[in-house]
Amino acid sequence: VRSFSRIGTDITIATRTNMERLQQIVGHLSPDTRPQLTATPTGGYRLPIALREMRRKFHLPAYKMKMVMNHLHSEMHKGLKGKEWTSVLMLPSYVVRKDVEGKSGEYYALDLGGTNFRVLKLTLKDSQVVETKSAKFKIPMEHVVGGNAEGLFGFIAQSVKDFIKGSTVRDPPLGFTFSFPMQKKSLNSGVLVRWTKSFNTKGVVGKDVCDLLAVELKKRGVQMGVTAVINDTVGTLVTELFKDNRATLGVIIGTGFNVAYWEKVGRITKYIEKNPHADKDASMCINMECGNFDSPTKTVLQHIHNEWDEAVDAVSPNKGLGLTEKMVSGLYMGEIARMALLDLKKKGVIRGFAGKLEEKKGFPSWHLSGCVAQDDPFLTNTRGLIMKAYGVDLNIQEATAVRLVCEWVVERSARVAATIIGSIVLFAGFEWDCTVAIDGSVFEKTPGYPEMMQKAFKDLMGNQPHNIRLVLTKDGSGIGAGLSAALMS
Repeated sequence: VRSFSRIGTDITIATRTNMERLQQIVGHLSPDTRPQLTATPTGGYRLPIALREMRRKFHLPAYKMKMVMNHLHSEMHKGLKGKEWTSVLMLPSYVVRKDVEGKSGEYYALDLGGTNFRVLKLTLKDSQVVETKSAKFKIPMEHVVGGNAEGLFGFIAQSVKDFIKGSTVRDPPLGFTFSFPMQKKSLNSGVLVRWTKSFNTKGVVGKDVCDLLAVELKKRGVQMGVTAVINDTVGTLVTELFKDNRATLGVIIGTGFNVAYWEKVGRITKYIEKNPHADKDASMCINMECGNFDSPTKTVLQHIHNEWDEAVDAVSPNKGLGLTEKMVSGLYMGEIARMALLDLKKKGVIRGFAGKLEEKKGFPSWHLSGCVAQDDPFLTNTRGLIMKAYGVDLNIQEATAVRLVCEWVVERSARVAATIIGSIVLFAGFEWDCTVAIDGSVFEKTPGYPEMMQKAFKDLMGNQPHNIRLVLTKDGSGIGAGLSAALMS
């Protein structure tokens, strides 16, 4: 054992098996004589009690995943029938699955999903996008917070006019991505159910956003009308459909979390009741709004939520709502990690962070990606990130604790997302062969996230055969709007 202390960091050349044995031996030494071995997140030294308990609270085992699946299926059935309250809205998009072959021409798209608004022009040839032109416009905050419908949609209409710059286009196919919960009455009609993402513009909730836009376009002499109004998940699915006819789900895992999928029209009872002559064998895209699953009831989420989730929810602008989204999305992952790390700091497991852990948004979500990225045995990258951001030089045990917390938050996000997606795949009967189109920074930029999701699919489905491909599908909210107009025009 003394020789181990003398050779210090040279131990890193040992094999993994020998290293684990060394960790066990060194664990019996007093803190004063214990050498600083390369304690990695998967190493052999015993974790502090606080970390072991935290790991248990973030873990999502297979039996809890199945509980979520069973309850989600029940909520989906109720949502398709439309007779009872359900936490997933199951909104018909009126976008029907069609053959995408032979689409050519120019199509326009509008993308409103946050404070940045975009206008796009797509040129298609034989169903391939051969040219894209776009412009981005920053929406003034006075139209977002406390403004009115005329101001917001007037700004959008003026942005469209500026984009076309006096062009003589007349009534081109126009897709409008409106990434907020809306009740569809037809393909080109959408009534806002509620604002999200810090918007609270007055006079819009309960109104048809296409009508509001049409009024402002007409004022400015812009001869355009919405062909199809969709949300970003529908756009993501349609975008991938133009590349792969096996595309069955569109998913956003970024600032928010939501899923859209193809459902047989005959199973959408609430749609059939209003459209009795509809083709029951056709497939329509359903916008689930599943980020609100089991909210606020917590029938099954009570078995998954922990005290750090509760702390984040308590100070959120939509307390009690969007509880599934808050476990998955990048908007909240950093806050959950911050709350957990603050708890460890209070218990003496870690130190420092220059008081940032006590501040809201003091541990941004992008730090999680940096901390879970591949690192050397000394966690140089993790320690370097924390040193640069907070000015604290973590020792190896502290760096391990920080990395583990980030891994647990990320892993749970991936497993919750995979549980929802896998449950929908099984509900619709796509498990044998399906492509899941995913957009969003969490899925795209978090190291190992897709692999964590695939592992979760295996845990959820057990021995049941499945073939679920996860593909990154970019800009479903922009290009997808134009392609939806092309699909339905």
